[in-house]
Amino acid sequence: MERTQAYRIPWSVAFAGVGFAYAFCPLTSATAASPAKGDAASESAKADSAALRIPPDPSPMFDKSQWIFDLRWDRGDVFLLGVHPLALPAPQLTPRAMGRFALELREGPTLIERVRFDFPLLGAGEALDGGWSGQPSLEKKLVTRIGVMFPASKRGTALSLWDRATDRRWPLPWPPQADTQKVDGG
Repeated sequence: MERTQAYRIPWSVAFAGVGFAYAFCPLTSATAASPAKGDAASESAKADSAALRIPPDPSPMFDKSQWIFDLRWDRGDVFLLGVHPLALPAPQLTPRAMGRFALELREGPTLIERVRFDFPLLGAGEALDGGWSGQPSLEKKLVTRIGVMFPASKRGTALSLWDRATDRRWPLPWPPQADTQKVDGG
């Protein structure tokens, strides 16, 4: 049977614990050859190394109190329209989904919660070939809105909105200042 492992972890890191390995020790490539600059393999290696710097989603929080972040996409700009408290009838785990955008809560350098989402009708981006065969993009003229549910944790020191496609981040207030209207989830 052939091994297809792309990366190896040094023995000193393997015994130090998973959290330590993700936070402090970079993974090393199993191949000895390094591709030439501008090579397609080097571009792939750069993309792989960027993906390795992104920590995995933490364990979901379990909370009865939630915040609803009212966000708007307006022709390429993102706006926070308001934040509303939400009282659920019972505690629930933070749902996990895939998405271009993410709300990330950190406590110092540690990621403690990430909620991913997409704005409605915002596609995957421009077609690479630029011709008629690509999918149409609404991104340049789209105005859309979404409410993102986020746990109302006592933990955390900094909240940010992250556009994973462009790697842009916007700081958001934490803990948020609630709007006057309370939403009841029951």
